[in-house]
Amino acid sequence: MILYYSSTGNSYHVAREINRHYPGKMIDMAKAEEKERYVLADGETLFIVTYNCFWGVSKLVEDFFKLHQFSNVNKIVAVITCGGYLGSGDFFLNRVLRANNLPQAEVYDLVMVTNYVILHKVPEPDVQKQLLYTAENRLQQILSGQVKPYSSSRLTRMLGWIVHAIYSRFRYTKPFTVSEACISCGKCARNCPVQAIELFQGRPFWKKNTCDHCLKCLHNCPTAAINYGRSTLGKKTYRYPE
Repeated sequence: MILYYSSTGNSYHVAREINRHYPGKMIDMAKAEEKERYVLADGETLFIVTYNCFWGVSKLVEDFFKLHQFSNVNKIVAVITCGGYLGSGDFFLNRVLRANNLPQAEVYDLVMVTNYVILHKVPEPDVQKQLLYTAENRLQQILSGQVKPYSSSRLTRMLGWIVHAIYSRFRYTKPFTVSEACISCGKCARNCPVQAIELFQGRPFWKKNTCDHCLKCLHNCPTAAINYGRSTLGKKTYRYPE
């Protein structure tokens, strides 16, 4: 069984590649039915694929494990995609699993293309190509058992409490803006993982004070009409090249 959460396609690609090697049920954590019970077959591995979120996991992933029940889970393997450094991502994921009576996961980091343009810039196309090529090779090594699991240091975990607290406290939606380039397609509202957006008089409106900050709305807008304050103005968007 493969649980995945993806905003711009990196983690979705990884989940599909895992499924190619270990065929099984793929479940999008953003679309899962509430309070579902998942029962694994004897000997089946539970795979988790998600992205690094300020050295931890996103609120949606944390809530997913609180809402759902699991049976017959004996081994968990997690691949966390990131734009550079995983930090304490392994620690926070395993903390969530432990809180929900699940085994600790073998965690692997996979550097791909960053999409958190609130703080960073999307790399140039040639750099993206090299990053994804390297990531693909590393993913194959992970799946063939050639890579040791990631393990954050004690110092990194201590720093992680500070880094991840930034995400927890600043997931506000108020800075999101919509320009005149908006064509009222509704794609952002339909695809928001936490249903934070609705259309009001044909334009996106963030009805929740906070969201998951996955930036799926920004990167998937067909006219690049969505920004987050001034921090994303003029920056390129990104989607995994299928």
